[in-house]
Amino acid sequence: MSNPEHQHPNLLENPEIEACFEFYEREARSAIKASFNGLVRDVPGESTAIVNALSQQLIHQINLVLPNALVSFDDLNVDLGDAAFPLVQPPAKEAIKRAIAARGIAMVINSSYRTIAQQMLLYNWYKDKSPVALPGSSNHQSGLALDIEDPRGWEPYLMAQNWYPLAGDPPHFDYVGGGTKDIRSVAILAFQKLWNKNHPNERITEDGIYGLGGETESALNRSTAMGFSKAPWDEQPRVLRLCRPMMEGSDVKWLQTCLKNAEITVSTDGVFGPGTDKAVKEFQQKKNLKADGIVSTETRKHLA
Repeated sequence: MSNPEHQHPNLLENPEIEACFEFYEREARSAIKASFNGLVRDVPGESTAIVNALSQQLIHQINLVLPNALVSFDDLNVDLGDAAFPLVQPPAKEAIKRAIAARGIAMVINSSYRTIAQQMLLYNWYKDKSPVALPGSSNHQSGLALDIEDPRGWEPYLMAQNWYPLAGDPPHFDYVGGGTKDIRSVAILAFQKLWNKNHPNERITEDGIYGLGGETESALNRSTAMGFSKAPWDEQPRVLRLCRPMMEGSDVKWLQTCLKNAEITVSTDGVFGPGTDKAVKEFQQKKNLKADGIVSTETRKHLA
């Protein structure tokens, strides 16, 4: 239990306590890891990894709306769950880096950034059973939240870097240091823009407001878990690489098709797994490029 003298100076308005430990336990038990071929409202199971394809589009769109809003911390000494997007705001990442360096061991991440598609699933599944926030109102859409293993062991190291435990939510920490923004409305706005791009005849208001029972909630529930046909990386490509959760989408399928055309053996399933990583390195070696498995501008130029 947290020391009662540790007051949580939450900088976000209207923070909601959620059953984060319970959510993670159900994630860990679920055998479902691939994206569901259907609508968000019909998604079965207990793992939010089932909407990874849509979630990745939403994350990319957020960084188009607000550049560098979210940065990955998977280059730090962390161990990630299948549905845990290792994304926070830049100052929060630097604080995690310092906490890990101070303790000297890996941090096990159960959850960090949670997209509004993942939040929609949790709300649909558990709203009548457990405390769960509406999409866009969870601290996990702020880029300032972590759920971790061994929270009490990490508490002094994280608190020294302005990550505070949240009373009533044992594995949860929020970053309260400077240089951050409340970006939860940006998550909603990003979805609204992506929906409108794909539904020009059924546009919704782009105001960053979720609205219980409103047009944004309806559109989110009617979105496909596999993502939209017009993806945000169509206008600004993302860097492709092997990571957790694994990248999936139309851009990965394009990459795999290009590799196949270059006579490299690879599956064209649209998921950047170990096989695709191996194929990219083989292609890079053939082209005398750095064989790091990362598809950025230089590798992309040779693929086109």
